[in-house]
Amino acid sequence: MSRRMPWSLALLLPLVCGSLVAAQEREDVVQLAAQNGPTPLDYVWILVAAALVFLMQAGFMCLECGMARAKNSINVAVKNVADFLIAVIAFWLFGFGLMFGASWYGLVGTSDFAFSVGENPWLALFFLFQAVFCGTAATIDSGAVAERTRFVTYLVMSLVCSALIYPIFGHWAWGSFFHGGAGGWLEQLGFIDFAGSTVVHSIGGWVALAGLICIGPRIGRFDKDGAPRKIPPHNLLLVFLGTFILFFGWFGFNCGSTLAATTDVAPIAVNTLLAACFGGLATSLLTWFGPTKRPEPDMIANGVLGGLVGITAGCASVDTMGAAAIGVGAGLVVYFGTLFLEHLLQLDDVVGAVPVHGFCGAFGTLAVAIFIETDNLPEGITHLSLLQTQAIGVGAGFLWSFGVTFVLLKTLSLFMPLRVSEEEERIGLNVAEHGAVSTLLELAEAMQRATEAKTYDGSLLVDVEHGTEVGDLARCYNDLINTIRYEHSSAQNAMRHLEQQRSRIKTGLRSYQSSVEQNVAVIQSQNEEIERVLKISSQRSQQVTGSVRAVFEQIDGLVKSLRDVAQHSDQSRQATDLGLTHSTEGQQTVKKLDRSAAEIEAVLALIDDIAEQTNLLALNATIEAARAGDAGKGFAVVAAEVKTLASQSSESARQISNRIVTIQGDSRGAVRKIGETLEVIRQVSDISTQMGQSIRLSMEEHERASSDIHVIGDDVVQMIEEMMKGLSEVRSGTAEIAARVRQSYEDLEGVLADSDAP
Repeated sequence: MSRRMPWSLALLLPLVCGSLVAAQEREDVVQLAAQNGPTPLDYVWILVAAALVFLMQAGFMCLECGMARAKNSINVAVKNVADFLIAVIAFWLFGFGLMFGASWYGLVGTSDFAFSVGENPWLALFFLFQAVFCGTAATIDSGAVAERTRFVTYLVMSLVCSALIYPIFGHWAWGSFFHGGAGGWLEQLGFIDFAGSTVVHSIGGWVALAGLICIGPRIGRFDKDGAPRKIPPHNLLLVFLGTFILFFGWFGFNCGSTLAATTDVAPIAVNTLLAACFGGLATSLLTWFGPTKRPEPDMIANGVLGGLVGITAGCASVDTMGAAAIGVGAGLVVYFGTLFLEHLLQLDDVVGAVPVHGFCGAFGTLAVAIFIETDNLPEGITHLSLLQTQAIGVGAGFLWSFGVTFVLLKTLSLFMPLRVSEEEERIGLNVAEHGAVSTLLELAEAMQRATEAKTYDGSLLVDVEHGTEVGDLARCYNDLINTIRYEHSSAQNAMRHLEQQRSRIKTGLRSYQSSVEQNVAVIQSQNEEIERVLKISSQRSQQVTGSVRAVFEQIDGLVKSLRDVAQHSDQSRQATDLGLTHSTEGQQTVKKLDRSAAEIEAVLALIDDIAEQTNLLALNATIEAARAGDAGKGFAVVAAEVKTLASQSSESARQISNRIVTIQGDSRGAVRKIGETLEVIRQVSDISTQMGQSIRLSMEEHERASSDIHVIGDDVVQMIEEMMKGLSEVRSGTAEIAARVRQSYEDLEGVLADSDAP
């Protein structure tokens, strides 16, 4: 035997008792172990216990695969295999030496890196048992960060946990278990963690907690207000199968930590059993009488596991009542810890690893100080002082494992993404990370192709695997595709009929377009004619206005001359001649005004003719709109507005014509009055003896005539302005009609184009 053998045997008795012994007692145990050595039965028992702990890997895989969605189940399984491979290799290369090598100031081991077993079978057996423990710690965070973590990110987390985080804290608590000596600094304080509530489970739970914070929740796990949305497990049968496997393997986990086949194995097994059962019962009752009013399966499974984690630290130190109490407490911790994690911290833990392993591991470690039997307390240690030591160990484990993992992931995120893309998360990590396929996945892909297909035929059907659930789904899918094919065929016939109707409408539209273009051409021609009339009318109106102003000036001059004649009787003959001349010119000017009114009458007749043509255009448009059916309703409204505008134009022309008739009557009256004035002037010229009186009468008559002519002139000017305004309105109205005709056609054409769109 090598010199290491006595030191390894010295650990058997402290591990059986589940507490630390005094230095003198340890020396006695070393001597006894050196004399007797481990029996073959001890080797067999530890090998069986290691196999049971190894079987827990299968339990973790079933539990995590069942809690995750089907599209990520293969990824979860691959990660469970991968992290165990990495854990064993890293633990052999670095972890075992850091955890159980010769202690450096109680902080870290410094020997036994990548060791060779040689002729030391105890080293081989001890490493085997501790390696499966390391694999357990490394796999805890797998389920917590499942369904969105990149495979390479998880491998890095497992490597660091196996090679650094777990071994170093393990040295603090269990450093003397192989070489003996004072051990790690927590061990020297009297820290008790028999099978690893904190050393294994809390360490894994805190690593998972850092991963949840750095990686973030799954898409859709929380709504926009932060309220959690439950993503149900895809296979609860797998969840409970995994729970039973873990339950079974835990007997090797706790009982095998004696590292010897002794009678102490029995009470440890009973305590393990009771704590698990009471933990599961506590969560069952909490959910049954809680908000959901029914026992929740996943919470029951986690309650069982929480009880197992809680009892792991004190399974060799407490009695059965203490084990039952620890199980109940662990169930409460699981239930309320899950609510705390989801509702307050808003963290997405797929399997509940943090409440089960992190929170319950810390609770179970602290509970040792409360429920430990007095006979098992180390000499000079009280329950309170042990509670302080246990709290230091729990706090140190959290700060070390959480802190290192958090810094590692934040640093890693600077160089690469920690989680997969949204698209990869949507399709699932089975395909995105591993390219895995399955019958169910093939059916899902066929369904995806069907949703994107534009035509439905036999190529969308899938093969049916009779006698399986997926086969039943495939048969239902094929029935659905066949039904859609029939409906699609009917829809195609309807579409062909609709296409024929659309073709007829398009033919009518082309004919209607030709008619619209002709009508628009007529409207444009009428606009040009109106423009020409406006130019002529503008010139004539200027001439008439000039003539009216000239008449005003001449009549004003005549009145002035009559006044001069009244003042200067000796110039009466000259004034009489001048008045005669002015009166004659005034009479000619008024006659010109009369002729201008006749020309305006001709313009009004032209406007009336345009209105009649616009009426005909509106009638044609109404007929074409009726032929177009519902698609031509908009154009029918425009046609009605055109007809209304034409009627208004005709009415305006008639009103202007009436005003011109009135003005013509007034002009003829003015001509008669001017003739009377001429007659008066002639009489004044013949009767010189009555010249003064006649001149005064003539002057008054001229003033009245001048006032009447001013009124007539104002009416003429107003009439001309109204006429020009009316013509401008007609021109703008016809232009608007043309624009609306075009817009109506374009709208109808747009409706037909939209109907062509798929």
